[in-house]
Amino acid sequence: MSIAACLLLYSVAVVVLGPPVLGFLTRGGHAPRCGVAAWLIAIVTVLLTWATIAVLVILDVFAHWHQRGSFVESCFEMLCDLAAGKAGSAPQLMLLAGSAGAVGAVAVIGIRLVRTIGRLRAHAHGHAQAVRLVGRPRTERDVFVVDAAERTAYCVSGKPPAIVVTTAAVAALDERELGAVIAHERAHLDGHHPRTVTALRSLALVFPRFALMTRGAAEVSRLLEMCADDAAARRHGNRALLTGLMALAGGAPAAALGAADVAVLNRAERLALPPAHHVRVRAQAALTSASTLIALAPLGTIMLGVSGVLMCR
Repeated sequence: MSIAACLLLYSVAVVVLGPPVLGFLTRGGHAPRCGVAAWLIAIVTVLLTWATIAVLVILDVFAHWHQRGSFVESCFEMLCDLAAGKAGSAPQLMLLAGSAGAVGAVAVIGIRLVRTIGRLRAHAHGHAQAVRLVGRPRTERDVFVVDAAERTAYCVSGKPPAIVVTTAAVAALDERELGAVIAHERAHLDGHHPRTVTALRSLALVFPRFALMTRGAAEVSRLLEMCADDAAARRHGNRALLTGLMALAGGAPAAALGAADVAVLNRAERLALPPAHHVRVRAQAALTSASTLIALAPLGTIMLGVSGVLMCR
């Protein structure tokens, strides 16, 4: 129970302090890959911590099942008495209602998460298939041109995925700029960014009151755009990508990752004035330290508990 209590304190600390701290460390986008890793580690470890707490409590109940006088056994015996109605019908009804509500809440959260992820993925797959039906393929792999008056380019995950470029965007960009924009979208697909964004958006919808989930989804989307910017700039140069992004108007669908739809001004400033080497190194060091601390804290707690250091008598 001591381990579970410490893990609960850890998860509360990350949920409360994680968003402002990670937001401060990643606001400049100087180390976008490290920033994405930090946000994902924080979110995943909190979810795993919640699951671990539930498992530890269940194991503790079974471990002390025949141990008379223990705290867990006493609590369990009291709950059994309440459930049997020995303390009256009112406490019995309250316990049953509370138990049913807890089980129902967990079931609803699980069902909502699975259904949301499935709905977003189905929408993206359907959009990718529609693009392949109505679009004209280019020589580049998975790139399709769609007739539209809006200048935009985006990618959608699917089986197979698709990169969409409108005819207005093709007319507005020269070959080098168009190549940079397509390389940006290719980096999204190669890095499986749409799947990551879909999962985080689903978590944000399921846990709308947790800033770690909602802000994490927005921040990771912004940082993934910067990661794709870096990949495209390495092949085509910052200038070509910058002019290509500024020429495109935001208009990608909600289930897609558009080249010029997320944090355009922040990304444009970053491409026009790249951070100095020492600034990038400092950002990487800070984010790596934060990620390490977030990841190792629950592991250290479990190891201390197993070794007997964290043991309440």
